[in-house]
Amino acid sequence: MKETTLLNKDLAVPDAQFVKAVTNDFTGDGFTDQLEWAMLMIQQNFKQMHLVKYLPPVTRGHFDKAYLMAGGPDSLNDSVRFFRPFGDFQATPEIFPDLNIKVMTLNDTIQLNKVKQLDLRTKKSLNSKLQYTYELSGAFYNKDTEAFYGFRDGYELNKGFFNLFDKLEDDVKVHKTELPNPISLYPGYRVPKDAIAMIPKTQLMDVMRLIGMSYQVAFSMYYEWCIYIKEYDNIGLIVPIEPGLLSELYKTSLLKFDSKKQMVHFVKEHYRRKPASTGEDYSVFVNRYLRGEHRFDYRGFYAEVIPPKYDLLRAKTRKKFVDGLT
Repeated sequence: MKETTLLNKDLAVPDAQFVKAVTNDFTGDGFTDQLEWAMLMIQQNFKQMHLVKYLPPVTRGHFDKAYLMAGGPDSLNDSVRFFRPFGDFQATPEIFPDLNIKVMTLNDTIQLNKVKQLDLRTKKSLNSKLQYTYELSGAFYNKDTEAFYGFRDGYELNKGFFNLFDKLEDDVKVHKTELPNPISLYPGYRVPKDAIAMIPKTQLMDVMRLIGMSYQVAFSMYYEWCIYIKEYDNIGLIVPIEPGLLSELYKTSLLKFDSKKQMVHFVKEHYRRKPASTGEDYSVFVNRYLRGEHRFDYRGFYAEVIPPKYDLLRAKTRKKFVDGLT
């Protein structure tokens, strides 16, 4: 069957007017400024770019725990560096088999993006023939209407997609089987066989970079300390933080805890001396563990510290943390 889509009337404007409406010329360069704008904007209305009868709408909740791409001299971690996509250190589905990454970018435009790898059951229901299948949800901000416009698309691709870095850099012709192939997200519906030829090259490159970068963000989040920040009744964003900065923030008035417990931190493995009889030395080995408080108030926002997943898997703890990789 053929999908029918209708463009939102808000967007049925001349190209020049549309470009001006989605251009980001107001958030500033500093981290604090960008964070405050980001927290304000994600409270705005969410509308749909297209009316697609058989797909549920893209809502604000799609982007909870989005990784905020914001820097500046006042950032909580200005030294974070992502491995570039399609490079020698490209992460793949073998490393993150259940990818579900959300990202918010404040560049020339303001966008929210989510890349989710679909499970085998969903993949089969969509009659996907390639190795990996994804749902790409996105939303862009229109400052004229003060709203985000959401959309979602489906793509499938083969493992060769993750080895494109030499070809992309050198503008070498890429074989069709290495490119992401459009796919309908509604069972029983199909896209034309030549759908990929109908996609502008710039749009296809954006899709490729988005999928590739999503794995790199997951790679970084696996090893980085982060903070989940949100309005108390809204969705939240995740930002990286230097672990050494946590102890400094704890000493300032920026952080307000419900209790006076120390900021969460790892206690390295050690031996603990136990009382023993005279002349005896009795001690026990203590594995590395987490101690301290991880929920607090930051500049009026609710916040939680998120230790690196890499370390959490190696330390015993009963604490529950936000998982930015799901």
